[in-house]
Amino acid sequence: MRRSTCSARIVMVATIIAAALSLGVEVGNAATPTAGDACPLLTKEDAAAALGEAVKGPESKSGLPMGPGTMASYCEYTGSGYHKVHLNLIHMSSDMVAMYKAICAQKGKEGLAGLGDISCWYNEKHTELQAIKGVMFVSIEMTRSGNPTEAIKAVMTKALDRLR
Repeated sequence: MRRSTCSARIVMVATIIAAALSLGVEVGNAATPTAGDACPLLTKEDAAAALGEAVKGPESKSGLPMGPGTMASYCEYTGSGYHKVHLNLIHMSSDMVAMYKAICAQKGKEGLAGLGDISCWYNEKHTELQAIKGVMFVSIEMTRSGNPTEAIKAVMTKALDRLR
C-alpha cells in the first residue's frame, strides 16, 4: 500500500508534466540540475516528532526520471502500522512551476501563509501538503493517528528551510 501511494503521487506529477509537454511547454533540458536527494530535507528526528513515535528508515530513491530533464527523488520514514512521513522532491522548469501554481491556486490554502512561494493542501483531510520554492516542488504526505495538519506544516517548514 505504501508503494502504491508513492507511485500515485509520482504518476500525478508525471501527468502534469505530460500535459505540459502536449501543450508545448518546455520541461527542461539535459543541463538542468536534478532534484538530487530528498533525504537531507527530512531527518529521522523530524519524522519521529511529526508521528509522535520512533521511526524506521529512511527508504529513499533518487534520479527518478519524470520527463526530459526533470528528475525526482523521495524519502520516507515509517512508524508503527501505517504511520509514515513521505517527501517527494522534483526539480521543475519555470514553465512547469507556472502551471503548477495555477493548479495550486484552485486548492485549499488554510493556514499556509509563508510556506514556500506557494503552497496548498492536496485534499481537505490535510494528509498531503504541496509547495513550490523556486523551481523545486516539495510534497509531504503523512499518515498518523489524529489530525496531521500542524505536524505536516512543521515538517514542510523545516524541509523548505533546508532547500537551497
